[in-house]
Amino acid sequence: MDTLQKYTKLKREEEVARQQADKAEGALGEVMGQIKKEFGCTTLKLAKIELIKRKKQAANSKEKFDDAVEEYEEKWEGEE
Repeated sequence: MDTLQKYTKLKREEEVARQQADKAEGALGEVMGQIKKEFGCTTLKLAKIELIKRKKQAANSKEKFDDAVEEYEEKWEGEE
């Protein structure tokens, strides 16, 4: 492979890599925009913190629900 062919091949590879990088950057921008709109987070770090907080809230809600169901079942057991 001569120098011109090597250059042409490398140039094509560089163009493809640049297009892929631009596409990835655009996708990241869209995702970050959606995260900011839905959750008010401007960085991935803040989004991760929000996710942890929401997971804890969900676990607490599930625990309260389970406790309420258990209490209901104990109170009304045998009433059927």
